[in-house]
Amino acid sequence: MSPSRMRQVVLLGPRQLTVREVEVPEPEPGEVLIRVELCALCTWEQRTYTGEETFVPLLGGHEVTGRVEAINGSTYLDLHPGDRVAISLLNRCGQCQACRRGYDNICEHGFDLPLRYGIPGPAGLSEYLIAKVTDLFPMPPSVPPEHVALTEPLACVLRSIKRARIHPGEKVVIIGMGVMGVLHLQLALARGGVVIVSEPNPDRRAAALAMGATAAIDPSREAYRERVLALTDGWGADVTFICVPHAAVVGPAVEAAAKNGRVLMYSSIHPRGTKVELDPNIFHNKEVVLTGTMSQSQRDFFEAAQLIAHGLVDLDPLISARYPLEEVRAAFEAALREDTYRVFVTMA
Repeated sequence: MSPSRMRQVVLLGPRQLTVREVEVPEPEPGEVLIRVELCALCTWEQRTYTGEETFVPLLGGHEVTGRVEAINGSTYLDLHPGDRVAISLLNRCGQCQACRRGYDNICEHGFDLPLRYGIPGPAGLSEYLIAKVTDLFPMPPSVPPEHVALTEPLACVLRSIKRARIHPGEKVVIIGMGVMGVLHLQLALARGGVVIVSEPNPDRRAAALAMGATAAIDPSREAYRERVLALTDGWGADVTFICVPHAAVVGPAVEAAAKNGRVLMYSSIHPRGTKVELDPNIFHNKEVVLTGTMSQSQRDFFEAAQLIAHGLVDLDPLISARYPLEEVRAAFEAALREDTYRVFVTMA
């Protein structure tokens, strides 16, 4: 039997958070009560914690996994209490123009965050949460909970990879080798890309080379465009993934693109509203495409869950540390360090 009270983390402002106690919610028809096992601290929660994002108060936490506690109503899924599930916490209304056109990853109400707990947010940093049956993806019990929690970021990266249309043998440059850069590296290699990474941190450059990157650029010491051209026999990058939130990298990435090159803005640029200057003739003369991706569709999430369920991606290198809920402040501070990838907050 579930307890009547639970703890959850509330982000209040720059390096301000609290752990409060509230009633365990009751699932409505078509909903499931999930006992959260752990939640990863994504960059969105990190930026909210540092004050870079000002949407507070916030019930953060969206890279999450847990076990089914109670189901309200029937379901076509083979779902039972105790099953471990990956959980998609992106709001998809199913009614707006974007959803009806098949773009549920950019639902017009995607950021209409739920208010079930009196404060908006996905609320993955809670001991229990409510999810719709349609947002649950059962996972084999043998899959570690940390791997399951990374379904959401893998789904976002999978969307980016699919949009880039990598052909075997194409030269792929990944700018930034944090969690998202590492996932791009693995999936780009699986598509047959010849991968070069650009990363100022020497440890992360070394890790990327160990994972299969062909070469690594240190943008703090080397001229990015010249190095990309040198490493591609003067051709340039067929595909570039920008996995850092810095506007300064956009111009050089476009300039170093090959003819018919695709430059993918995976990360949003901060601070928001920042402008970049580009020579428009590059797009005309070289047919370069500058585009981006946002979140993931439900299909992307399903496919990412399948990759993880069958062990087709190596997620162990991304697991840096685990902290109990009582030490959530220390977990956030650890997540901000450059020597970590993903930090997890455990609820048990």
